[in-house]
Amino acid sequence: MKRILLPLAALSLATNLSLAGNWFGPGPFANGAYYPGQYDGVYSATVFGGAPSVISGVLGFGLRNGAPTTSTNSTISTNGTQNTISVDPFQNYFIVFVNGATYAGLTVANINNQTDSVSGGLFNGQGPSTTEAVPVPNPAPPPANITTLVTTENTCGGGFNANLTGKKAVITFSGNNTGTLQTSTNGVPVPPANTFSLNGMKVGDQTTQTTQ
Repeated sequence: MKRILLPLAALSLATNLSLAGNWFGPGPFANGAYYPGQYDGVYSATVFGGAPSVISGVLGFGLRNGAPTTSTNSTISTNGTQNTISVDPFQNYFIVFVNGATYAGLTVANINNQTDSVSGGLFNGQGPSTTEAVPVPNPAPPPANITTLVTTENTCGGGFNANLTGKKAVITFSGNNTGTLQTSTNGVPVPPANTFSLNGMKVGDQTTQTTQ
């Protein structure tokens, strides 16, 4: 009896393994995912380090059906309703502190499961603006003194790359000095560009589309 049961047990185990696929290889779903919509969700990462200036902050991004999450803004006018689609600001954002100023803006990112990489961009970063009185050339003799108020807009933008360090039960990613942040004054870049590192993970599955 034992001689019969042992081959049957081995055959059953081999059958189960063939049905389950390779436990240690890529998943059976689209692009090697382990289950449908595996990468859909909300991600958050810390931003730190950097050179020549130290950068500190956070960034987040969302994915729905494998693409960045969006929101629809509806504007009602006499000509009807106009809908504008943009990235969802509640899921795609960044806030960083660099060179004594805090910048906040939007993020767009995606995950490539085939290359185990995360890539994203940072845009529309807005920092504090400054206003100062600037002398205006005056042909009148002294002590005539005419000034005008000039506003300086401080903005920033950049991008980042990271490697997937976990993509099964918990999806994680990190990059060592793989991000770039460039600040600008009135649209003119202020060199040099700053690098930064990041470390993040998937923090939620809620990706319901936002309508405003």
